[in-house]
Amino acid sequence: MLFLVALFLCLWFWRRNLKDANIWMLATYAGVAVMAWSDYSTVSAAGGAMNEALPRIVRDFLLLGMVGFVQSLAVNKRMPIWMAVVLTLVIFALAHFLEFEKPGGDSVILTEQTSTEQIEASKLDPSGELLVQVAHGDKSLEAMALQMGWSAEPAFNPESADATELDDYYILDVNDVAKAEGALSRQSFVLYFEPNELIQVDPLVADGAEASKKNPSLSINDPETGQQWVMEVMNMEAYYQLLARQTAVKKAKIAILDTGVDGKHEDLKDNYFSIETKYDNDPMGHGTHCAGIAAGVTNNNIGIGSLAGAGAQPFVEVTSIKVLSAGGMGTQKTIIAGIIEAADEGADVISLSLGGPSNSSRQKAYSQAVKYAINQGAIVVSAAGNSNRDAKDYAPANSTNMITVSAIDENLNRAVFSNTVNNVKQGIAAPGVAIYSTTPDNNYKVFSGTSMATPFVAGLLGVMRSVNPDLSAADAYKILKKTGVDSKDSRLTGKVVQPEAALKAALK
Repeated sequence: MLFLVALFLCLWFWRRNLKDANIWMLATYAGVAVMAWSDYSTVSAAGGAMNEALPRIVRDFLLLGMVGFVQSLAVNKRMPIWMAVVLTLVIFALAHFLEFEKPGGDSVILTEQTSTEQIEASKLDPSGELLVQVAHGDKSLEAMALQMGWSAEPAFNPESADATELDDYYILDVNDVAKAEGALSRQSFVLYFEPNELIQVDPLVADGAEASKKNPSLSINDPETGQQWVMEVMNMEAYYQLLARQTAVKKAKIAILDTGVDGKHEDLKDNYFSIETKYDNDPMGHGTHCAGIAAGVTNNNIGIGSLAGAGAQPFVEVTSIKVLSAGGMGTQKTIIAGIIEAADEGADVISLSLGGPSNSSRQKAYSQAVKYAINQGAIVVSAAGNSNRDAKDYAPANSTNMITVSAIDENLNRAVFSNTVNNVKQGIAAPGVAIYSTTPDNNYKVFSGTSMATPFVAGLLGVMRSVNPDLSAADAYKILKKTGVDSKDSRLTGKVVQPEAALKAALK
């Protein structure tokens, strides 16, 4: 488009007879408008917004300004017209070789404000650096990969392939990421691509001190509830009393996508079901801690109480899908594949206590995965992140249709580490400081993080789905928000979930 505009400029200034100069001038201005629209459309197609297109538009207008200066010299007879035309073409030829971030690119500009986390976000999976979406059914990428010496294989295999574009994604292992991006951007069969970033478990914050000792009057008999300050803040006794009068319409499935879950834990095993045995252990402990919060067996004279309820008939059951290694590392591909697997297994709630800094234009695949899960009947919940920043810059917390959970302490203050959720569409808050829960080998420990806040919401949503199986993901969030109470800064945290009030609303 730049070259087309340059051609109009050359023709305009070349003509000695200026009787039709207005025609050429209008054509040039039309070319400039189309050029700006083309810049916006290119970024928008990659999932970006207008603010991400502005650098391209500014660049192109600067180039046109240089051309205008050259041509004005020709008009004023300070240089031959033929020289002005040549210089114009040279300017655009040189501009062609300037490197600007392409849609889906992973370049990082280092400034004094660039955080270590932002730099870390650019680290890619060395065994598959790019996720590439192609036109449906097109096999051209496989041929291109063979020619270029790359490795290409389908990234995802959703059961309901007709309901999503995720089956059109490939994972691409390349030799040179920048060159690969350049080559991909020129292919008509490539609809979109983004970096397959490495991601790690939402950082654990282990507290040196024990959880605050509380002695709420509870109707459940779990011996460790004295270390669960959340029982008072979330008015759990009223919740247990209400739940005891209900009958589960279905046993809702909660999927913990994490480092695994110790399915044999004394306070989990009766509520745990296995998808694959390889998911039923947890070398790190993070996933097991989250599972206990969401669905630890309650009123069994063992360990802790959870959102799962104290009735004879369980309202929820919990399972594990490993998307992270024993060290807590994963990739966008493994997490998205986990969301798809959980949805295909019939999960009612998918809980993601993980994430990392990313770019909002890189969330198309995540958002498509969340959409697929919702269409399959799931509600998807993610941790906001533990960096005291804005969750809109963290993935998968910023994905479309995600319920994003911030953390509060026992005084309803936003946890000092918690990301804010005021700039995501579905922000909510739950306890996330000094949370006492299950860890592998029948142990219990205290951890803090939005990782811990997330399964409180996931567990509650599971019970809500148990008594009201037709509850949609959108309506579930509306209930959480409407029935929640204010924190000390609800603008940044969102409302704090209140289980009894939310359950009442779900029952109506």
